[in-house]
Amino acid sequence: MAGTTSANVGDMAPEFSLPGTIGPGLDLASIRGNSRAALFFYPADRTSG
Repeated sequence: MAGTTSANVGDMAPEFSLPGTIGPGLDLASIRGNSRAALFFYPADRTSG
């Protein structure tokens, strides 16, 4: 698929920012080196599919 990348175990995550639903969002740079983070994607969450 064009424009996609893959990651391997141990790879550094690329920089990204996510908007918050309430309050501030999340910027990966603000937690890198201080915390561990897990990002989960639920493609059908809150949809009919």
